[in-house]
Amino acid sequence: MSEQKLMKLVEQRLSAKRAHHVICVWEQALKMAARFGEDPKKTGTAALLHDITKEVPLDEQLKMLQKFGIINDNVILKSPSLYHAITGALYAERELGITDADILAAVRYHTTARAGMSRLEQIIYLADAVSADRTYKQVEKFRRLAMEDLDLCMLEMLKHSIRYLVKDECLLPADTLQAYNQYCEMDHQKGR
Repeated sequence: MSEQKLMKLVEQRLSAKRAHHVICVWEQALKMAARFGEDPKKTGTAALLHDITKEVPLDEQLKMLQKFGIINDNVILKSPSLYHAITGALYAERELGITDADILAAVRYHTTARAGMSRLEQIIYLADAVSADRTYKQVEKFRRLAMEDLDLCMLEMLKHSIRYLVKDECLLPADTLQAYNQYCEMDHQKGR
């Protein structure tokens, strides 16, 4: 699917505010792809699709997850804000015919992260967190780090996310904890 068609799909399926966010993520992801040598077409596709089902009603997303037998994780079931990452990957694959496993994984894990992420997955996860429309306290620090060191930025962003989830007494997805453990171990091995 061409970038132009994907942008039109984003405009059709999402509110103006959400579409603006997606375009901000797309712009950030392409900057990061250029910096780290990632394929710009795959990066652009994953960025434009990362929130494609974000505004689908939660009950419809849950039905979609149940229909395809995707959710067997109680933490995910009890965390509706995570549904759209999984349903977005399903939509991309089943409705748009996208078969590239790296693109599908980048959409699927853009909210939770996971151990063993590809560079594309890291870029989409981080671009979503540091896009130009984000305004949280430490965003400038994370934006700089995202252009310098993907692994270190992943570790710092995972720490930030876990602190936020714990503070708000949210459930912690196993994928997030496994990603944190992996990046923490990598950082220790580098002697930082």
